[in-house]
Amino acid sequence: MIFPVGDNKDLRIVWSIAAVLGAIVAARWLLGPYQLMGVAVNAPLNPEGVFGVLVTAVLVVGRPLPYGRGSVTSLHRLGAVFSAIVALVALLPALSVGFLSDDFILVHQARSFTGATLVPLFTSAGGDGFFRPLGYLSFDLNALTGGWHLASLLLHAANAGLVALLAARLGAARWIAFLAGALFALHGTHLEAAVWIAGRFDLLAAFFTLAALLLFGRYSTAALACTLAALWSKESAYVLPAMVTLLAWHERKPFRASLPYWALTAVAFLYRWTLLGGIGGYTAEAGGSAFFSLKLASTAKAVLVRLWTSLYFPLNWSQDPSLLTALAACAYIGALLWLAWRSRPAPALRIALAALALSILPPLHLLGGAADLSGGRLLYLPSVWFCLLLAFAVAGLDRRAVVAAALLAFHFAVLRHDLPFWQRASDQVQAICAQPATASPPRAIDGVPALANGFSECADAANR
Repeated sequence: MIFPVGDNKDLRIVWSIAAVLGAIVAARWLLGPYQLMGVAVNAPLNPEGVFGVLVTAVLVVGRPLPYGRGSVTSLHRLGAVFSAIVALVALLPALSVGFLSDDFILVHQARSFTGATLVPLFTSAGGDGFFRPLGYLSFDLNALTGGWHLASLLLHAANAGLVALLAARLGAARWIAFLAGALFALHGTHLEAAVWIAGRFDLLAAFFTLAALLLFGRYSTAALACTLAALWSKESAYVLPAMVTLLAWHERKPFRASLPYWALTAVAFLYRWTLLGGIGGYTAEAGGSAFFSLKLASTAKAVLVRLWTSLYFPLNWSQDPSLLTALAACAYIGALLWLAWRSRPAPALRIALAALALSILPPLHLLGGAADLSGGRLLYLPSVWFCLLLAFAVAGLDRRAVVAAALLAFHFAVLRHDLPFWQRASDQVQAICAQPATASPPRAIDGVPALANGFSECADAANR
């Protein structure tokens, strides 16, 4: 039988290299650190990343299925609800995690919220170099109701449902749309956004971005309102007009349909520039915006290797995985190789890859791909498109249930491996804050934000 890569010599070579790298990665997961031709294979970040790049390349270059227009049905909506439930159940233990690092500052400020401080959120720049009024407003409202972690978890669950609906709009059948939403619900890079209160900005930006895309072309006023809300949540949303343009192209809509989104984003950017006196953002060591401190070698490594490491294998290597997780990883690697060999992906896979490339532009200067998954919140929006990419690849299989199960089982196992790091770090932070005489509190513990900021607020709260 001739599979999609079977009649293409170049693709067979690429697939074979991916298979070799997959074997190297699987051996590390199963056997622990080892030597391969004099090279230590510890945390296999580079082999994992190159493996992911090659699998993606085979999927993108291979023959796609015919174009199909999508529509959201009642069964798709039911799948979106189930995706949200998956997120809630999987991350329910996170409700017991305490505040960490910036959380202490944000919660302290929110508890001082009054009506008089509302307007300045939208008319003045923050001292941190950012303009995120809706993010800060969400904290202020949360201070009135409590349930800080529950609010973040509900937002993440809602985002998982919206991913499923977006998959449906892009042409996914109901089970494929559910797969996309469930993968997003379980993805290991999301802990920093969904468990850390300070990750709320990423949750909100993704929520309003997804909402704008779903409303585009049908409810224009609501879609534009969501666009502005996304821009006022976090800078990652500034690529939204380009995503709208991609969606318009996929749906055979004229370019002019996306022009209002470009115009609104330009106005919002100029307003932000006026308030901040420039582009804003994090400050580089040498001064000026860190956005302009990109270096070719490190950026290329981050984009071409480490990005794919975190997306395909979001494991915190501060502790080796259990045997059960390692076995799930082996099945996952086999499923990905089978997917690359056998699948004729849906055309929307290429749209997902293009949108993924766009979504990494705002945080490009911060991407690193650490072994402990620190900085995972930066991949919250890019992971939307990664999960859609995998789902649309699975859509091209004749018998997809086994592959889909392997993908979900792996990401669930990895999430269960990563989540305890947050509880342990939270417990240590509470113990440290109870003894404020502690010198140089840790900035991070096993990749989890600890007390890089907020130590005084934490100590005050613990000893009140």
